[in-house]
Amino acid sequence: MIVLNWNGASCIESCLQSLEVQTHRDFEVLVVDNASTDGSRERLQADWATRVSLVLLDRNWGYCGGNNRGIHRARASLIALLNNDTEVDPGWLAALASAARRHPEAGMFASRVYSATERTRIDSAGLLLYPDGVCRSRGRLETDIGQYDREEEVLGPNGAAAAYRRTMLEETGLFDERYFAYLEDLDLAMRGWLLGHSCIYVPDAIVYHVRSLSFGNHSKLKAFLVERNRLWNLLKLFPLRLVLVSPAFTAYRYLLQAFAAFTNRGLSGSFVRDHSWNELIAVFLSALAAGLRGAPAMLRERRRLRRRRRLSDREFRRRVISRFKLPALELALKL
Repeated sequence: MIVLNWNGASCIESCLQSLEVQTHRDFEVLVVDNASTDGSRERLQADWATRVSLVLLDRNWGYCGGNNRGIHRARASLIALLNNDTEVDPGWLAALASAARRHPEAGMFASRVYSATERTRIDSAGLLLYPDGVCRSRGRLETDIGQYDREEEVLGPNGAAAAYRRTMLEETGLFDERYFAYLEDLDLAMRGWLLGHSCIYVPDAIVYHVRSLSFGNHSKLKAFLVERNRLWNLLKLFPLRLVLVSPAFTAYRYLLQAFAAFTNRGLSGSFVRDHSWNELIAVFLSALAAGLRGAPAMLRERRRLRRRRRLSDREFRRRVISRFKLPALELALKL
């Protein structure tokens, strides 16, 4: 069990307290601190050093680098990851461990994540994929009326509360640290599928999450990282035919997001309200430029991955891309 902390003074102790009352007791807790400056690091050292293992990093390595350093130190065969702004139900780990026993073919496990402030509203029930490399959580903002009660395959777990078999991570590799944060969960999930590892959604594994506490839900940094990293996902993971037609999907998404911004809807509307149209355009242009600068490295990763893949392009489109497709309207208009 790895809990990643960066400036989580307002939430990290609630997260750790929820782990202390788990009904499943066979686990260790590693708290990885990404060089916090808000006092949470010192509080962890003073109050939690005898109850958890602390990994104190010299700088902020982001979601990817921080979790990777925790994974290297973990000893369990099933590695669960939590953001510091989560609290978990007492049966969370028991549900994940049970699912792992019942589904030996799966390499990943997704939780049922609720909003921490509206605990009947879904935050994530797995991931959905838009055909240009971006993703969104399945069920985001929906009131839970039982529509996600079934245990089933999904694309991947939301990175706020994810579980992976060590055997899968040994084959796929860990999070790509060039991403720093955002869409890294999609990258790892798609690499897992390509190499033959499915993901199971576990509805009894319940988590409560405060979304984007670290960066803000519509900050300039988050917008930059999402847009840059989605381009890297596209180049690294998608079949060539989809890479070639993806500009049409992106153009359609941009049109819908522009409409959302004009009508004060969705994340783009919130971004323009808090910043400006000029800043929105500047962020997208700088992200595209950064994505293209990283393209040669992503294409090298693509070649390495395709030499080891177990799914053909046709199988990957059918079993992953088409099956877990995210509607453009939902992507553009939902917060």
